Amino acid sequence: MEEIHFLIPGSLRIIQNSRFFKFGNDSVFLANFTRVKKEEIVVDLGSGSGVIPLLLAFKQNPARVIGLEIQPALVEMSRRSVRMNGLENVIEIIEGDLRQATDYIEPESVDVVVTNPPYMPPNSGKITKNKEIAIARHEIHASLEDVIRAGADLLRFGGRLTMVHRTLRLVEIMILLREYNLEPKRLMMIQSRLKTGCKTFLIEARKGAKPGLEVEPALIVYKENSSEYTDTVKRIYGEDSHE
Repeated sequence: MEEIHFLIPGSLRIIQNSRFFKFGNDSVFLANFTRVKKEEIVVDLGSGSGVIPLLLAFKQNPARVIGLEIQPALVEMSRRSVRMNGLENVIEIIEGDLRQATDYIEPESVDVVVTNPPYMPPNSGKITKNKEIAIARHEIHASLEDVIRAGADLLRFGGRLTMVHRTLRLVEIMILLREYNLEPKRLMMIQSRLKTGCKTFLIEARKGAKPGLEVEPALIVYKENSSEYTDTVKRIYGEDSHE
């Protein structure tokens, strides 16, 4: 069943369907973490319902945002979200396999690659019978290495890749990034609450850069002992100006 949700209260909308994996905080936080300079070209690998392209096009000033998504129904749905927000001149959604990303997008032509890939290897945990949700959660169509390789192939020298993922795989990701000449430059941990540990993180790597990692202050999602967002998260969602 389809529903329309606000990404930014009163401003930016997105179509969601309960048949598919619905976007969560991680995608919103990744879009906020990603820095796009004026007139840069951005590619979102595995763009799903289009949440990241929509947020980047609305909040920043890219020349173009391309979403690459393998599931035809999600491609069609995200294209409708783009039209609903009048962002067709900035966002293009392509149906395709990220493992062949350079078949659709010119190699070394992109300034920023952003991705919220499946967190779990195919042999890890129970895979849901819902095929569409399983693809979003498990590395069924593309492995973590496939995603990083595709990003490296698309990025021009000096281009940046940003990703959100689980801390359990941080070391693996660092190793793979360096294998593909993507040097980790920024790292931000995400904590549910101030006194809890970190289960997810945001990372930016730069193609061909020298070593040197900046660890930014952690993003705290909820106020202590409550389910209320912190002021920082409210600002990310644009809620502070509508209270």
